[in-house]
Amino acid sequence: MKTNENFLDSKIIANFIIAFALLFTAIYYFNYSEEIEEEVNMVIVNTLQDANNSLAEQEPARK
Repeated sequence: MKTNENFLDSKIIANFIIAFALLFTAIYYFNYSEEIEEEVNMVIVNTLQDANNSLAEQEPARK
């Protein structure tokens, strides 16, 4: 019975570590959500602009 109790204890500890990590991530996200949203939007807009510029450069080459 001793090994079974140790096994369950390690599972509980692992679950607490995962729960703490999720809680920490949620707190971090809520504290910095505006900055994260701005960064994500900037990356998406820049990617779309790069794709648009690439397509615009390819169009004259086809003609």
